[in-house]
Amino acid sequence: MSCLQKHSFIAQSGPMMPTRISSILFFCLICGITPINGKSLEICPQHPYYFSNGDRHVLLVGVSDRALFTIWENDKGFSWRKYLDDLAAHHLNYVRQDVLSWGALLAPVNYPAQFSNPTWPFARTGPGKAVDDKPKFDLTKFDQPYFEQRLKPFLREAAKRGIYVELTLFEGLRARRDFQQSLYAEQNNINRLGLQRGKATSDTALENPRLMAIQHAYIDKVLAETTEYRNVIYEIANETGGKRWVAHLIDYIHNHPTHPSHLVSAGEQTTSFDPRTGDNDIVVKHRGKAGLYATDTDVRNHHAALLRFRVGKPVCHNEYFLFANRSTDDANFPRKMMWADFTAGGHSNLFDFAFWRGTGRTLDDGMPSRSPPSETLRGGQYLLDFLADNNVKFWTMAPHDELAKVTGNHKTYVFTLAAPGEEYICYVLGNGPITITLKLPTVSFTARWYDPERGRFLGSPHRVQSKDRHIFQSPTFKQDIVLYLRR
Repeated sequence: MSCLQKHSFIAQSGPMMPTRISSILFFCLICGITPINGKSLEICPQHPYYFSNGDRHVLLVGVSDRALFTIWENDKGFSWRKYLDDLAAHHLNYVRQDVLSWGALLAPVNYPAQFSNPTWPFARTGPGKAVDDKPKFDLTKFDQPYFEQRLKPFLREAAKRGIYVELTLFEGLRARRDFQQSLYAEQNNINRLGLQRGKATSDTALENPRLMAIQHAYIDKVLAETTEYRNVIYEIANETGGKRWVAHLIDYIHNHPTHPSHLVSAGEQTTSFDPRTGDNDIVVKHRGKAGLYATDTDVRNHHAALLRFRVGKPVCHNEYFLFANRSTDDANFPRKMMWADFTAGGHSNLFDFAFWRGTGRTLDDGMPSRSPPSETLRGGQYLLDFLADNNVKFWTMAPHDELAKVTGNHKTYVFTLAAPGEEYICYVLGNGPITITLKLPTVSFTARWYDPERGRFLGSPHRVQSKDRHIFQSPTFKQDIVLYLRR
């Protein structure tokens, strides 16, 4: 039995607390067995919207801060190890991290308390000074300690905790300020690339041999340094990239002689590349049209948008915010997004780039750094625990919102993931009580109501014998509730 199988087995015996997951991880380390040990994450051939690792099926749910490798450990109390420990303690298994901060050379200058350990993977050789008053970069030379002391230890420790890491390789640097602070800008490197804002990742980059040689060498280096790790997904770029440029780099990684993983993701929004029709393995979904998320209607609209991206590939919703961009102060809101993503047949990652920096309102407000709110972490934990504890065969299920209708005294929405005739999960947004009318075959089911905020069932299971449709009355609840049926 693998360590993860043991984890699942123990989880079925009752609610698993953080101390138990810590003891399991300790057991795994002592025995030399790690949750991700030599087998790469793969797309399940029979169920292509989900992943598999050996004989396990994997739903990705996580919480991330993109600037991790720049923050690393700071004098406000943040630690990358505690970050991973917090995720593992809540059973989360997915993070998205920029390999480097391409456009933030002045962040450590402007916010020294938060970014107290800045470093980059390229050598600072000079001659001349960059905008941060340190030697200019030579983008053809690498700083090996960055890989040995940051990238590789992070991947190694994440693998021990069963966490998959999506590494974002490039950033678009669309804002003028960002480009002036970027490694690509003429005043910050000695490579004389002659680039302007927005050109580093556009299709015109393919016509710049010096630039492409640097980008290829950088990808070569990242792949070489990560080849031993099986918990990596490679994302081409964050919300940027010309159609031909993105396609070229997808092919470049797929055909690379030391390619350590079959999985390359590419995303939508502000790019002409369409991840639904390209050769990327995973579709990345962001907020879409730069909209913020704050209301249940926003969640409903995103759920519908995610469904439109299901074209035979896994769909990862890997960017939405809580405090960043002043989206909302409701620490429970990410839980709603996680369940909305899940019932749309997708994977979910809260990606809040201001999370552990003070209150989250600014990068440096004089407040200590912190982990994400416990409500947010538990939201993902209880979703994954619900699946593990009830042996839900989620990989056999698909979105079927047409099967359920909801009515109540308040504005409510219902999303349904189902293997019709076998298993149904109806996730309801709003306040109750409500009534669900669910279309069912003439089969006997067991039905239960589940509280996703507290991670527990409400009341006892009851048997349902249906003919075509059945009406379910919920208990009183606030924010959301789940109706779970099993044959």
